[in-house]
Amino acid sequence: MLLDDDSCYRAMRARDRRFDGRFFVGVASTRIYCRAACAARTPRRENCQFYATVAAAEAAGYRACLRCRPKLPSFGSPDALANGRRGKLSVRRFKSSQGPAFELDYRPPYDWKSMLEFLAARAVGGIEEIDNRAYRRTVGLRCDGREHSGWLEVSQAEKKSALRVVMSPSLAETAPEILDRVTRLMDVSANPVEIAAGLGRLAKSNPGLRVPGAFDGFEIGVRAILGQQVTVAAARTVASRFASAFGMQIRSPFASLNTVFPAPEKIAQLTVDHIARLGVLAARSRSIIALAGATVDGTVQLGPGADVTTELKKLRALPGIGEWTAQYIAMRALDWPDAFPHTDFGVMKALGETNPGRVLKTAEPWRPWRAYAVMHLWRSLHA
Repeated sequence: MLLDDDSCYRAMRARDRRFDGRFFVGVASTRIYCRAACAARTPRRENCQFYATVAAAEAAGYRACLRCRPKLPSFGSPDALANGRRGKLSVRRFKSSQGPAFELDYRPPYDWKSMLEFLAARAVGGIEEIDNRAYRRTVGLRCDGREHSGWLEVSQAEKKSALRVVMSPSLAETAPEILDRVTRLMDVSANPVEIAAGLGRLAKSNPGLRVPGAFDGFEIGVRAILGQQVTVAAARTVASRFASAFGMQIRSPFASLNTVFPAPEKIAQLTVDHIARLGVLAARSRSIIALAGATVDGTVQLGPGADVTTELKKLRALPGIGEWTAQYIAMRALDWPDAFPHTDFGVMKALGETNPGRVLKTAEPWRPWRAYAVMHLWRSLHA
């Protein structure tokens, strides 16, 4: 398993669906095993034994829980199947003149201002637009064999612990998928109280800080490669050029939203020269093309529910993708709360360390919430 037993127990207390399928817990007092996010009362630590697979739990003599159904695929609990979505999430629909509109409940606190600031600093021109109130972006996806494109807007609901999501009418048929992606992008399902408790003093001043995820895994993968060893501003500039050169043009009611990020199928057909002429190093151009090809043929899965250990290994095997890039992709695209780019310059600077090994040792008590620790460390540099 990726986590030790104590980290598994902390993850289980948070009932965080991102750990669903990552491990299973056998409860000695009942001889029943559950998935990480089971809604049953949390058992005592001394009664818990953790297993990497269903088979291992059953081999140890445990029976499957009838409440969380651990034998079902990840994100496939009865609640999820009934809702037709990945995981249980409180969603309300309401009327809007702009298009289909929904509210996604979250557990407070939620530092919406910091979320917007993080996304704004990295916004790709033509694809994303952020002001002090809302996040907007273009959307292009395939659903039920059909291509859909449009736009969405996410803002803080008034006087509620919820995010308001409005999408273009052209995306109405894809609403469940859109909401699932927004949930990951905005880290809606996090349990900030448990996470802050796990991080201790590091999170004391801002327990509502979230980890921005990915609306599209391939997009984040490309942006991670473009961001290697350059400033955030430089990476944003090159990513905007990339999107403009290879993305699909669309129309929206927002003047600055006119491009859909290019699909991996298109990028896989490019040559190194096609990308390099945008000012991208040849080595990074090769990395992007390799990532696109691996995404298209299914070698790499850049989404939630994938086996993190396996995907990290596959990512590192691609040309030009090292530990920092792989961990950053895991942090944002793989929805992995314990991702930790320990060689990151900002992380090392915030900790006052120059030795990556000591950085890992320092971060050990923060497991399984090291991705949140990264956000707090980055934020501390601008405090």
